[in-house]
Amino acid sequence: MPRPGRVLAVTGGHRIDLAEFVEMLAAVCDDLGWVWAHATQPSAQQWLRPEHIGAWDAILLHDLPGLRLARGQAPVPVGPGDDVRAGVRQLLATGQGVVVTHHALAGWPSWEGWATAVGGRYLYAPGMLRGQQWPSSGYRMARHHIDVIATDHPVCAGIQPFDVDDELYLCPVFEDEVVPLLATTADLDGQQFISTFEAVRDGLELDAALHPAGSRLVAWAKSAERSPLVYLQPGHGRETMQHPQYRRLLVNALRWVASPEAHGWAAAHPSPLPD
Repeated sequence: MPRPGRVLAVTGGHRIDLAEFVEMLAAVCDDLGWVWAHATQPSAQQWLRPEHIGAWDAILLHDLPGLRLARGQAPVPVGPGDDVRAGVRQLLATGQGVVVTHHALAGWPSWEGWATAVGGRYLYAPGMLRGQQWPSSGYRMARHHIDVIATDHPVCAGIQPFDVDDELYLCPVFEDEVVPLLATTADLDGQQFISTFEAVRDGLELDAALHPAGSRLVAWAKSAERSPLVYLQPGHGRETMQHPQYRRLLVNALRWVASPEAHGWAAAHPSPLPD
């Protein structure tokens, strides 16, 4: 009898409802017939290394590594060190399926390579990205409608357009480097969003009116080195984690990134990570 699939879920670096997340993870893995394990940053990083290739059929990232946050202080990027960068690169070069959700888009803010891996970046502070100066990203809670773009993609199998109360992001997305899966119809005017930097540093809710126009994409697929990767922007809280369409998306995404089809596609469309 073949062994069940195995998924490693990684959290840490951002406050979440852990009980709700674990309940969702258990239900998703029951649906898949997989087993799961949970690790927390920063110690979880030891599992994201090439010597552990084959330990997991998929890795689910719901973490925020590399950023120190404290009210009244500017966000401070921390690492990653050369060993961490090399380890992640090597792991992805071997074809490790990865699903990235919600705030994990902000991970490793001082490493441009990680933004390339994921397909965009949420900036907690103004900064440079690919030679362009960006303001801090924006966020807002909203009930919004999500449409399915790639109806024939395995990640979207059985997914119907749906509404959800969740946190929307206004941030850079590398649209020409990803396969669009889902898009929101929400108003993405910067005046509707809160600028993250002032909110974290000063507790001020200033709008993000100066931010460039945002992307409507809230889910996509891409390659990272030679690994298949899916990003799902929803995932902020209880309603989303209990939403049947969101759980189905996670099931589909985890199954797809672990599949021979996805691995073959990523190997044929490699995306090297810059420093």
